[in-house]
Amino acid sequence: MKSIKFLFFWSIFFAFSNIRAQESELFDLKKCVEFAIQNNLQVKQAELNIRQNELSEKQAKWSISPTANASLRHGGNFGRSIDFTSYQYVTQATHSSQFSINIGQPVYNGMQIKNRVRQTVIDVQAGEKDAAQIKDNIALAVAQAYLTILLADEQIAVLKEQVKMSQAQLDQTNKLIKAGNLPENNRFDLEAQIARNEQSVVAAENGLDMAYMNLKVLMNVEPSKDIRIAKIEVQTPENIQSSTMEEVFTQAGSRMPNILAARLREQSADMGIRIAKGALQPSISAYGSVFTNFSSAAKNRSFEQQTQTINLDVLGISVPVGFPITVPVEGGTISYFKQIRDNIYSNVGVNVNVPIFNGFQTRIAIERAELAVKIAKMNTLTVQNQLKTDIQRSINDLKAAEKSYAVAEKSLKATKASAENTKKRFELGVVNAFEMVSVQNMLISAESSLLQAKYDYVFKLKVLDYYKGITITDNQQ
Repeated sequence: MKSIKFLFFWSIFFAFSNIRAQESELFDLKKCVEFAIQNNLQVKQAELNIRQNELSEKQAKWSISPTANASLRHGGNFGRSIDFTSYQYVTQATHSSQFSINIGQPVYNGMQIKNRVRQTVIDVQAGEKDAAQIKDNIALAVAQAYLTILLADEQIAVLKEQVKMSQAQLDQTNKLIKAGNLPENNRFDLEAQIARNEQSVVAAENGLDMAYMNLKVLMNVEPSKDIRIAKIEVQTPENIQSSTMEEVFTQAGSRMPNILAARLREQSADMGIRIAKGALQPSISAYGSVFTNFSSAAKNRSFEQQTQTINLDVLGISVPVGFPITVPVEGGTISYFKQIRDNIYSNVGVNVNVPIFNGFQTRIAIERAELAVKIAKMNTLTVQNQLKTDIQRSINDLKAAEKSYAVAEKSLKATKASAENTKKRFELGVVNAFEMVSVQNMLISAESSLLQAKYDYVFKLKVLDYYKGITITDNQQ
């Protein structure tokens, strides 16, 4: 009985251990990005689009191959109808079958098939670049959400430390009040400050939950799933080498997926012109067919020699004269497979189609293809201009973030000195608790501003590095 209880206890223990292990899963930045790319719905949609383009490519490549089609027709005929074995009219109920195999082979069609294959290959490559761009955008968004969580976590730590400091000051104040060195009302301001600090901690924890929720949305994770991110030390970059928009654009223009996709679509549109012009040229194809049939009206026919006698009048005397004749004799129905075998015939040939006039459909198609090329080129210019704008904005944002961080750092340093001085004066009774609380609030605000400036600075740097070709997870700090 004890052994059963022992086993039951350990089974329950391991079960709860497994459940607890599954409750929370640890993710670092690289794992977050990979998970988001693997599960994001936009990425899945882009992959489906790539698959569609691949099928179009496969279809275009197979269009050069021969075509073969077989047909079977079987039916009943009633009343006066044609016997397809003798091509004579019969008036009876019959049933018949026709079998045929037709083969076609395109020989030349103005290079349309070859150009269409080239176009589909380019479309597949463009679709892959679109998917790569979506993945890069997701990586940036995940990195920002990741840094937001780290920021919220550090802010919570700062606020909790402030609660401890305020509580320590309250304890010290109570001792001074008890000793008669401070008035009773100094306690009230500090107690109110502790309450506000605790309220700030709760608000920051709610902000952390919202940051996690945003990350889960990007990763396409169930909201109820408990995940944790790996805590990493985010160092503020120093001695950053400044870059001009032209320098970064030169690097980005040769590798950014959306730029490459736009250029590929220019090539695809150019292939569209060649395909449309190919319809102006003659097309040549070879064909061949084999046909056979069966009819229940078909009969075996044989011929026999008979003597036909006629009377000739010779000098008024009727003289019988006989001469041989061949008379057809109809036998039974010809068997099914014998008709199928005996009625086979085939034909082969070459078909040449010369376009003369088709209501200007081909000319209009050519003009439409030429417009598509112009549209594709304008789209490429639009994407390039947008990239230049984004790069310039990223450079400006980084410079502004660098300045904001420097200012926030100086502000925190000065506020710390002021807070330390006010604390000493408070302990000496020179300033009251209200002034002490005000300085502490300024310190909290300065620390929070510095944290925000630091993480904003780091993220802006990651965005610029992305344009330079540095992967988000490669420069993880």
